[in-house]
Amino acid sequence: METVVRTIYAAHLQTCKLLHRPFELPPNSTLNQKFNVFPNEIPALNEYPDLAYIAIGNKGAAYEVTQSGFVLTTPLQHLARHASLFNFIPFVIRPMNNDISSTERTQYRMRVPITIDGTPHVAYYLKAFNKDSIVPSLELRNVNNGVITVTNFAPSLSDLSPTPPTISNVNVNNPTGDYLVSSAKLDVILGVTDIQEIINSCTLLYGDPRYAVINEIALCTGTDKVLNGTFGSAVLPYTESVATQVAAFISQYHALTANTTQVHLQLDVGSVEPLLV
Repeated sequence: METVVRTIYAAHLQTCKLLHRPFELPPNSTLNQKFNVFPNEIPALNEYPDLAYIAIGNKGAAYEVTQSGFVLTTPLQHLARHASLFNFIPFVIRPMNNDISSTERTQYRMRVPITIDGTPHVAYYLKAFNKDSIVPSLELRNVNNGVITVTNFAPSLSDLSPTPPTISNVNVNNPTGDYLVSSAKLDVILGVTDIQEIINSCTLLYGDPRYAVINEIALCTGTDKVLNGTFGSAVLPYTESVATQVAAFISQYHALTANTTQVHLQLDVGSVEPLLV
């Protein structure tokens, strides 16, 4: 089951956008500060960050081995105030003097210099996703004995002239078991090359490919900005994300060494907090 935790930073950004008020970044809230990647860069006046990237981590679950030898997995809960995954793993790592091409680099953000065994490397911790295929929709979701049934929602003419509902004495909070969401489904496909890059990155960092487990995902907001970075001995412009914040945490589980062909991350980036009917 997928668990989603929206952050206070996403709620604040939404409030500023809706009211068209200046957006100010609270200290200690950006991934740019965490990774020391252009931490002082901010969006232009009246410019708001977009939801545009995902990050992955491998410390989002706890494990218990039972007396009979079964391994039980329990997701670790993020809080709305958390501004980071428990532990990021990179999508790509390269030696500083043999970086990915400028074309490949357009897929990634949060380029962080790191040192591995005394050799300078760069790690890319964010992957940009394509929003062109996302179709927002209104959904009515019915929960019955733990089973969720989804249908499209369209307001009726009576919704323009509502009357007070009859409230149940049995279940005051949600008498019908129905709720509404604004859904926007995003499909992120990690192919053979993507998976191998993550496995290679974890092997470089931890010495064992089995660390390549995705058990926490972050949906991130930020603003693309062309800035100068060091590539080998040259300083060149590239696109980086600034004012980058986690908008939501999602709990999933994918052991990449057990699935090296394709991982399909199905995410809902809409406003999916239940709104009671």
